[in-house]
Amino acid sequence: MREIDVLGKACPIPVIETKKALRENPDEKEFEILVDNEVATENLRKMANELRIDSKVEKLEERKYKVTLEKTDQSRDHKEIEDYSVNQATSENYVVIVNSDKIGDGDPEFSKQLLEGFIYSVTEQDHLPVEMIFYNRGVFLTSENEKTIEDLKNLEKRGVRIYSCGLCLDHYGKKDDLAVGEITNMYKIVEAMRSNHAIYPC
Repeated sequence: MREIDVLGKACPIPVIETKKALRENPDEKEFEILVDNEVATENLRKMANELRIDSKVEKLEERKYKVTLEKTDQSRDHKEIEDYSVNQATSENYVVIVNSDKIGDGDPEFSKQLLEGFIYSVTEQDHLPVEMIFYNRGVFLTSENEKTIEDLKNLEKRGVRIYSCGLCLDHYGKKDDLAVGEITNMYKIVEAMRSNHAIYPC
């Protein structure tokens, strides 16, 4: 039995951590995942269904659920579980452009958590972006937010180029706080947008 505690973790981290456990423990038959919301339980059940793994959800208490996954003879093999996480959509180069420190205009703290979850999700992709570019309030993710700085350093070590707008860093008084990547300018940002497939989470 492998236990995975992702209580308090925002989507899609519960699914990412569970897929990682499935890949890293091919001989393990049963997994118990603790989550704190129904959306996470549904996402885990959907993944299990696609991998032909039996699943069961149990509500333990308010905002605490246990999802049990059990492999059977019909479950997809280890190689197929590995392939499940591979980005099949395209092999072309792409860049990620971040122009805010949060996703959307909802609750500010929740919106920041969504963007942190997005950055973490990028680290789990098999096909990584060639560059990640941060401008406007996006530079707070490269200069202040410890969670995203750690994930971005991970990506940088794996060959992803990290750039922050120098004018934006100056405007927000963050130039001396830049903790990952290099400073760039708006010409470079426009060039990256023009030359590559670009993803905009914000």
